[in-house]
Amino acid sequence: MRTRRSISEGFGRLCSLPVFSPPTWIPRRGFARGGAAKQLRGTTPPPHTTSGPKAVHRRGFTLIEAIVAIAVCSLLIALTLPAVQQARGVARRADCGNRLRNINTAMLHLADVSGRFPACGNFTTTLGRHHNWVLDVLPWLGEDAIAAKWRREQPADDPVNDNLSRTHIAILACPSDSSATGHGDLSYVVSGGVGFTAFLNGVHDCPCNTNWFRLDLNGNGVVCPMLAKADGYPSDRDFLLRMGLFFNETLDFPISRRHHSIATVLDGASNTVSLSENVRTGYDSATAGASPIARWSSPDPLLTSFYIGTPCLGGTCLTGQVDYSRANSGDAAINSGLRRPDGESAVPNSFHTQGVNMSFVDGHVQFVSENIDGSVYASIVSPQGAMLKHTALEQLAPPADY
Repeated sequence: MRTRRSISEGFGRLCSLPVFSPPTWIPRRGFARGGAAKQLRGTTPPPHTTSGPKAVHRRGFTLIEAIVAIAVCSLLIALTLPAVQQARGVARRADCGNRLRNINTAMLHLADVSGRFPACGNFTTTLGRHHNWVLDVLPWLGEDAIAAKWRREQPADDPVNDNLSRTHIAILACPSDSSATGHGDLSYVVSGGVGFTAFLNGVHDCPCNTNWFRLDLNGNGVVCPMLAKADGYPSDRDFLLRMGLFFNETLDFPISRRHHSIATVLDGASNTVSLSENVRTGYDSATAGASPIARWSSPDPLLTSFYIGTPCLGGTCLTGQVDYSRANSGDAAINSGLRRPDGESAVPNSFHTQGVNMSFVDGHVQFVSENIDGSVYASIVSPQGAMLKHTALEQLAPPADY
């Protein structure tokens, strides 16, 4: 009786348990090799349980967590992006410097073989504009074909020359020059010193600055006389020669004939600038479509060279009126013409931060700060600054760390 009652009570308790529906997914254990479970055909996996000792909990990001993650990513991007941009800028600056170095090397080879530096611009009294220094160095840059086809006896607007001047020569354009268009671009210019010579007021070979204002560099009150001897010695033209490396020249008559050689650079090759960047030269879409004036071949002095600001008050260089801080100030300051049209800023201009690449007569290339002291700037541009001693334009030797 006791046994039957125990069995009956146990059975009653068992039957009183809640009834569960049979599972639709039954794992087969032990039938797969390695103890892996197989899913029966025609069955579906069980839904994820949300309770019990072995429950699996899965959920997405909350709104706050998503906002925090986005903020962290934005912060990391903000921290790394300037570094990436700076690295790219350094690389572009180095590439521009390498191209400048190659052009300078070609220039020095030409000067060594020919015994002189070329003219920055070549003119004739009858046909006007011809070509500039670029044409002379092209054979040394591997562009012999263009140089051979150029008709040197003809002006720049000759049909053959006009077509050749539209050729894009990669080494002549700095990768950072965003104004380059692929149509005769030029990003580099030669060192013109304090000014250039032009035909002004009926007088040939008249020294003037970038505003076409006649210069009285010796301070004697005589400017651009018809007879050069009337200006005395040293004349304004003598001072121009001492303060610049490249000059305009006439091809048909010896009206404007002055030049330097490597041997006449008296202030030291490592202290004398030969070329610089200027992104405000070369092709100008506003004018070059109808004229070859604004291309790499142009002899226009505002497109071939860079110049320091006139250090003399009113253009007259008297004692007490010379201030070399003007050499790198105002419209003559380095990088002051970045927003001006091509051909209207004959100073070193680049899209690099805080300076420009410049090459020197000894072959090295140096990044020069746009904040360089004006007196130092004038001294590294002058090839014969030592000959200005005891004059109103006397210069100091440049320091070693400019």
